Amino acid sequence: MSGMTTRPAFISEISSPKNLKAGTPNDTRHTRLTRLTRFFFFATLLALAPPLGAQTLQPQAPLELTGTRGGFDFIKVDAARRRLLACHTGNGSLDIIDLNTPRLSESVPTGAAQGVALDDKHGRYFVSVSQPPQLVILDAAKLEVTGVVPLPDAADLVGYHAETNRVFVDNDRKPEMWIIDPEAKKIMQTNTFPGAGMEDFCFDKWGTSILQNLKETSQLAKSDFSEGKIPALISTLPAEKPHGLAFIEGTDDVLIAGGNGKLVLIDADAGKRLASADIAPRVDEIAYDPGVGRIYCASGTGVISVVSLHKESLGAAETIPSAKGAHSITVDPKTHTVWIVFAQGDQAYAQSFVAGKL
Repeated sequence: MSGMTTRPAFISEISSPKNLKAGTPNDTRHTRLTRLTRFFFFATLLALAPPLGAQTLQPQAPLELTGTRGGFDFIKVDAARRRLLACHTGNGSLDIIDLNTPRLSESVPTGAAQGVALDDKHGRYFVSVSQPPQLVILDAAKLEVTGVVPLPDAADLVGYHAETNRVFVDNDRKPEMWIIDPEAKKIMQTNTFPGAGMEDFCFDKWGTSILQNLKETSQLAKSDFSEGKIPALISTLPAEKPHGLAFIEGTDDVLIAGGNGKLVLIDADAGKRLASADIAPRVDEIAYDPGVGRIYCASGTGVISVVSLHKESLGAAETIPSAKGAHSITVDPKTHTVWIVFAQGDQAYAQSFVAGKL
């Protein structure tokens, strides 16, 4: 992203001796220590980065989301509106980050946000909330709440199916999915799945089935959402406890990251594994950039595993240092910039990584 490769002004201000000088009215010992802590935190992240082009991703200075705090769940780019949508669970909000600036433009109170889905046709965001259990409907232009659908239990991931105008929300505690009519603002159907836990999901290329990760059984369920039937259960092994999922548009192939440090490429139509690769353990969210053929896997251990996709094969992973606990990731399809979000102490941050040479 242009204009983001230089050291930002606020880091220079923090490190400047005149700004650390004792005795100024607002410069208490606690404030000075806080500034120093932040400076060394940012400096450590920047020091990890070799010159652009030496690795796949070049980290930029973290962007402090002023006035917010706590950890995050899933994030997504609204490419048309040039926004990063961050489900700020610990802050009880959906944070809107202007990608053109970049800066936090608004933090919309929603409750403990877990996932967000876009409805481009009607200009809406759907936010799944674990506490209080609900689906929040936002006007994407005005960033105002236009509806709330109470849910019987804590929500996790959410998806929007434009062809049927239905919102799909996973229960975070039970293996079930709620299908919601956003116009009537009510649950129309509840589908159940085997096992004891679910993670990410997507729709197949035909738009008739849901591909749902089943964490406890290490399976991918192919479910007919109109009838709730499950015609196929596909093993995700060697990826155990599958979390992150990314669908490859125009194909039947899906990428799945296991919590045990394995990434698999699966033909969901044929029900077979095509390839696998070693990645970092404890990966939660993953993002696929079809423009460059790369999969980005965010690990809470403090690294991003970057894997190249070549037709039906996966390359060896490259490990990029990130921030401890950063398990959320997305990619801007316009600029190919990768974004993560994370908390450090009482502060919350977003951070971008510029893609190196292809």
